[in-house]
Amino acid sequence: MRSRVGGVFLPADLERVAASARERADRDGRASAELRDELQRIEHEHEFRPAARRLFEQLLATLGVASSLPIGFPLDDTPYWLRDPHPLGGFRSATELPARADVLIIGAGLTGASAAYHLRDAAAAGRQVVVVDKGDPACEASGRNSGHFEMIPENSVGLYEGLASERFRFLSRCYANVPVEVLHAEAERQASAVLAVTVRNRERMRNIIHGDGIACDFSPRGWLFLAQSEREEQAICDEVLLAAQHGERIELWARHRINEAFSFTTDRLGRFVPGDGSYHPFKYACGLLERARRAGVQLYARVPVKAIRSESDGTHTVVTLEGEISADRVIVATNAFTRDLLPELAAIRPRQSQVMVTEHAPDRTGGRIVTTEYGPAYFSQPRGGLRNGRAPVIFGGGADRPMANPSSRRRSRRIHDQLLGLRDSFFPELTGQPPSAEWVGPMGFTPDQLPAIGWLRPGLIIAAGFNGYGGSYTTAAGEAASVMALGDEAPDWVPQDVFSPTRFLSDTPLFLNEHDSLWRIVGSLCHQLRSVTRQLSDAAPSAPPPPVRRTAAAPRSGEGRAVEVSLADARVLRPFARFDDEELSEVLSLMRAERVPAGAYLFNGGRPVRVVLHHRRGIHQGVRARPRYAAEAHQPHGKCRLRRDELNRAQASLGDLHRGHRSRPARARSKRLRRALRPALAGCSQAARCAERRANRRSSTRGPDARGPGACRSRAGPTADGRRVVAHVSIDSASPSPPSPITAP
Repeated sequence: MRSRVGGVFLPADLERVAASARERADRDGRASAELRDELQRIEHEHEFRPAARRLFEQLLATLGVASSLPIGFPLDDTPYWLRDPHPLGGFRSATELPARADVLIIGAGLTGASAAYHLRDAAAAGRQVVVVDKGDPACEASGRNSGHFEMIPENSVGLYEGLASERFRFLSRCYANVPVEVLHAEAERQASAVLAVTVRNRERMRNIIHGDGIACDFSPRGWLFLAQSEREEQAICDEVLLAAQHGERIELWARHRINEAFSFTTDRLGRFVPGDGSYHPFKYACGLLERARRAGVQLYARVPVKAIRSESDGTHTVVTLEGEISADRVIVATNAFTRDLLPELAAIRPRQSQVMVTEHAPDRTGGRIVTTEYGPAYFSQPRGGLRNGRAPVIFGGGADRPMANPSSRRRSRRIHDQLLGLRDSFFPELTGQPPSAEWVGPMGFTPDQLPAIGWLRPGLIIAAGFNGYGGSYTTAAGEAASVMALGDEAPDWVPQDVFSPTRFLSDTPLFLNEHDSLWRIVGSLCHQLRSVTRQLSDAAPSAPPPPVRRTAAAPRSGEGRAVEVSLADARVLRPFARFDDEELSEVLSLMRAERVPAGAYLFNGGRPVRVVLHHRRGIHQGVRARPRYAAEAHQPHGKCRLRRDELNRAQASLGDLHRGHRSRPARARSKRLRRALRPALAGCSQAARCAERRANRRSSTRGPDARGPGACRSRAGPTADGRRVVAHVSIDSASPSPPSPITAP
């Protein structure tokens, strides 16, 4: 190759250089060491006009050669997934649009393709199923993403703190007037609902790809999430338990294991999810559509839809630029474009992601995907591009940006520079190498970061708003939409008080309006109780308990003597204050009472007691103290992992729910539940509070408490059956004649 030494490099010169360089590249299209040195010499010795510079940079990117100059946008903004010819580009099942359809699907991306696939049996049985798209199938978000499918959508507000914690943060932002205790319970339930959908999505994808033989570079080799702080490490530990409740396995990887598997270093733990991974989303969507089309589903590309009218007879008229289609059921699978079609769903707002691809990178990921909130960043290396130990690396990240027009293709220079820096931190050998392509893709975001899957109106079904996690939701969302299109009920694994798009039409949350919402939230509270029970049981000392030690602070002759307890004495305790006589008598029949002096140790770790409540009244350090409850959980080494935010929602939750139900049967049912659960909830909540305060203190038996008159000590141990929550309640006072203690075995 020859050029004008020391002169200006023109596009005509570059054409000759490029032709010669491609001939000398190896069979994988990568430059040899000799060719690399020659190209870098040309860059060093010549000046470039702007157009020639961009062309030369594109040549370096294609051949995998680093540049010493600042790296600009690549000329190519075509997504990696759309490089090959489109098998369904401009496809139409017929010349004219049908005038009527039993089910009309708007949108032929991943969601619409899944809905069409799951309706193929109905089409084969004679129902008219029609799919329309404003462009070619899978050419918007479905062909402009990173190609990942993940079990845990890690949408977050700032620092990622785990799926359940993030659900609470989003709910708090959306429903500021709802009591925090209710939001905590609902967040736990929504986290489980999200995980149920994403697990189903992953399994359904796997079964479809293998069962129908769809060639889409499917690589379920795992997903590594890199923690960046201690709080994120705690969050991923919590998710291990959440996944286990759904029968899924999540691994925690130490730093040395991450380094061995990926050859890069990190200062924190990682969460590895086996079975997650990467795929070719465009090939997958086209494969679904092709199999649906063979079964009788009709496909019409390049048919923009302008409006949807719901008629009085229950049908819907879809207005296109080529005419109108009347349909009994309409599935809207338009994601970021939904608000353009249905203005009432303006809450689904478009945002933009930016992704780049760099050629000939070392195959460091091995078909796995990696994400981190540092950046944030996410990357993978598609298996279809693997050649001789090297593969392209698809790298995305930076802050997702709001966009007025979801069809925009405008790239951000700031995000471009940020992606290059993040890429080089994980792949140092790529420093200076230009990306061969960089593109943007539209996404649909909802205020609560949950997808909208359900009826907007009778017969009008929405499946959109996947918040950047289309690979985690769309296959299951299309399946759910097909079930709703053929029947009158949503699948039970898509609870409508969580996923229905009608939640965006009112400030009142659906999970407080639905008939069975109270039972669901109470079920979540009970689940939390079981979880705390297990934690307290694990926290109990395994060694033989030391003998019970009584302090000499306040010896009493009547210590340990059984006494009778009146209903009035029991009602001094706040959890029992609103019980009627019959209910309270039943509770007391399960307990025994004895008189205990102030400062005495109530139990040691080996006694069958789970929660200890102590009520104290009187003067405390010279200040008139409010009646309080205190409890302590004992754990070996003096550390307790119970967190206040996991249980600080006991009595108020049920009380607020009770007040929120206006119908007489609902209020009566709420009242019964409240009365039945209040003692156990209050016990566990107060135990968690005190356990947090006592964390990191020495757990050995000590002398009298120095906190003042009326102080009490307690230890929590396992129950006989290992599961049942039992409350030990005592009343104590600094006065000479304290009320009688109440204890539960």
